[in-house]
Amino acid sequence: MDLSPLLVGFLVFARMAALLMTLPVTGNREVPQMVRMALALPLATVLYPTVQGAHLPNTIPHLVVAVGGEVALGVAMGFVVTLLTGAVALASEIISAKIGLSMAAMLDPMTGSQGSTLGALAQVLATGLFFTLDIHLDCVRALGDSLHTLPPGQVLAPLAAGNVIFEVATNVFALGVRLSAPIMFFALMVNLALMVLGRMAPGLQLFFSIGTSFTVVAGIVLLGTALPALLQLEGQALEGAFEPMRRIVQEMAGVGH
Repeated sequence: MDLSPLLVGFLVFARMAALLMTLPVTGNREVPQMVRMALALPLATVLYPTVQGAHLPNTIPHLVVAVGGEVALGVAMGFVVTLLTGAVALASEIISAKIGLSMAAMLDPMTGSQGSTLGALAQVLATGLFFTLDIHLDCVRALGDSLHTLPPGQVLAPLAAGNVIFEVATNVFALGVRLSAPIMFFALMVNLALMVLGRMAPGLQLFFSIGTSFTVVAGIVLLGTALPALLQLEGQALEGAFEPMRRIVQEMAGVGH
């Protein structure tokens, strides 16, 4: 009995399941493993007929190595997309700290981490952009293209994606600072003004009586005004997610240079 089609299908399934495991929404801890498997199976079945030139392992150790390479590739491709959706969340955490909202921390049930309410809202907005801009379809398309660039069983350099991931993480951090820069500048000006007024009238206790309330209210109003522009920048970053995914495939295939 020829098991080659079954092995090829299993490798494609491993790559797809690893991608879904790290993408936004499907990678959240609240999504059951069976749901991810149920999504990965039909997608892998659809992509299976496009596979050509698969390198099939002929021993159990080779099979383990091949599956490990497929999982590493899928995880790396999904992780860069998740990083890109984190730019607006990073900006929101910085803004929360600057305008005083970080004092009201909450547990995010989707990620299992503790953060501000503004950060949780930003994560929801980023997830909405992820689906509105059809980035989930781009991810499936990128994985389909990867089956041609790097057929199943031929992942040559599973650690080569580190450079691309580091570059994306650096760009995301820079974007998060850019998104939060207007609010940071506003908070700085307010604090400087309060410091001057406090020196002029020490008995008013501006920092504790007026300063905090004014900073929070004005910061929220300014954030609401700037939110469309911030989401537009985040959307532009997400629309470019296909390129780092393609570069990861090329690096792991050993053709990145």
